[in-house]
Amino acid sequence: MYVGLDVGGTNLKGARVAEDGSVEARLHEPVARERGEDLLEQLRRAVQTLSGGSRPDAVGVGVPGIVDHRTSRLQGAPNLPALAALKDADLAAELTHRVACPAFLDNDGNAAGLAEAWLGAGRGASSLLHVTLGTGVGGAVILDGRLWRGQSGYAGEIGHIQVDPQGVPCGCGSVGCMETVVGIRGWVRRAAELRASRATRLKDVALEPATIVAAAREGDAVALQVVDEVARCLGQGLGGLLNALNFERCTIGGGVSAAGPFLLERIVRETRSRCWANVFENCSFRLAELGNEAGVVGAARVAMVGLADRRWA
Repeated sequence: MYVGLDVGGTNLKGARVAEDGSVEARLHEPVARERGEDLLEQLRRAVQTLSGGSRPDAVGVGVPGIVDHRTSRLQGAPNLPALAALKDADLAAELTHRVACPAFLDNDGNAAGLAEAWLGAGRGASSLLHVTLGTGVGGAVILDGRLWRGQSGYAGEIGHIQVDPQGVPCGCGSVGCMETVVGIRGWVRRAAELRASRATRLKDVALEPATIVAAAREGDAVALQVVDEVARCLGQGLGGLLNALNFERCTIGGGVSAAGPFLLERIVRETRSRCWANVFENCSFRLAELGNEAGVVGAARVAMVGLADRRWA
């Protein structure tokens, strides 16, 4: 029995997961946002609730921040004050002490990529680039069936590839990062700019990717321009990554991926023109399959892999 916890900026999701990946119990509640101690205590209670009083084999936690895999210390979590307050703490050791079983920590994008590689759209591929489209843009790199974290855990941060040197400032400190265009705030900002001076059915609606895509499907010129600019930006970044690492498969997940084939087809078309033809032809593109389960199942997979690695060490 494994417990997977997905720490989000708004909610904490959790699951008890069997060794075959089946979910046996679920938890969903508002996350403790402000104090690090409150968040740690919430994680302890969640493990206790999900395990039904039994002792899990291991616990995995996916967090919206950078984790130094060598030390299990959190290096940055800009969207959740409670996690930011725990910067440089050994969260895996702290949680291990509180729940009395091995605990493992990883970036939430890595966790989602592990889940898709194991049970979802990436299964069967030896090399995989998983892209998570949401408030930010996350990524996971799977090479020869294993997660590649890089020297200190920063691998897969594809949202911070610069795509426009003259672009808007990004929270990472750079400018014109992919995330500033492709993240939800980028969709909203660009749609607001365009609707201020052009006729569009987006004039009197709340701006979010879902409403923009709905208008684009109906032929709205402003909405179509936003979607096409997002796809072009993603194609620019993905084309370079495919040239560099020659992936067998690329999967697209996260909330924005609900746009489905309408967005995916545009991303694929833009990527085709930005990488070697053979590299493109040898890579298949798919929408993620696990939906809201990816985070918790992936966190449980982090625990499984971490425990296996410890046993073989």
